[in-house]
Amino acid sequence: MTWLAAALLLTAGSPGCIEVEGDRILARHLAAAAPAFGSLPAEQHLLFAPAPGARRVMSAQEMARLAARYGLAVEGVQACFERLTRPLDREQIIAALRKALGREDASIELIEFSRHRVPPGELEFPLAGLSTPATPGAAVLWRGRVRYDGNRSLPVWARVRIKASLQRLVAAENLAAGRAIEARQVRVEQGEWFPSAEKPLAAVEQAVGKLPRRWIRAGSVLYERLLTAPPEVERGQVVEVEVASGSAQLRFRARAETAGRSGDTVLVRSPLNSRAVAARVAGPGKVVINANAYQHDANGGVGGLGR
Repeated sequence: MTWLAAALLLTAGSPGCIEVEGDRILARHLAAAAPAFGSLPAEQHLLFAPAPGARRVMSAQEMARLAARYGLAVEGVQACFERLTRPLDREQIIAALRKALGREDASIELIEFSRHRVPPGELEFPLAGLSTPATPGAAVLWRGRVRYDGNRSLPVWARVRIKASLQRLVAAENLAAGRAIEARQVRVEQGEWFPSAEKPLAAVEQAVGKLPRRWIRAGSVLYERLLTAPPEVERGQVVEVEVASGSAQLRFRARAETAGRSGDTVLVRSPLNSRAVAARVAGPGKVVINANAYQHDANGGVGGLGR
């Protein structure tokens, strides 16, 4: 159901209709229209309720046929049923927003919210539905939903202005892509800002030594996704190589032809035959070669470890 459809459907309750709390019309609901149904167990399920915002109107003939099915006599009675709905409550919305935000210290100003009626259920405002303000201090739209009848839901929204006391790491100068960040190039700021779903870095140590994935302008807030760890093996670096084949082990030093991080595959130049050999980065300045991946022939074929 679209937002517009939900808003059009869920208007004030219809006069004369019997309100049903859940997704089933019970004997007690029908007894409100035709007392003969009062002879059945009150919680006996007789019909399915309409969707929220819709009505189920039963003609006198339909009521008579339903009554006859249970050995009852009902004549000349019509009935209208609709789901119980109610407007959203401001305090209920603020409580749901605060729960989703997870910050009791946050200031939440509820400016406007959905005015259509919704069935009783669980009100949710996931962080994924929270927009980011275009300018500092601007109001934003937070999309949520009311869950009811198990796996069903209806959309709701709230327009809010949010601030929270935060600590964030900011670029003190322009940061070049691929160049390790130094402590002097970043600074910590403490203040009240919009608490976005993505948390910024909060300490200098979280950025020092890492490489910006792209050029970062001075004054920009730093996030983990903007940085990457430096390679543990640099191109041209002399690294320790460990070769394992069964119980035999061989260690030597070689020059890396490519760069990589732990788990990456890099090429190192074998001192045994000056050929490039694939190796797995196992830590800073250390690689491991799987000898079983190479053929051991007398000539030491391309990429081989032989002499």
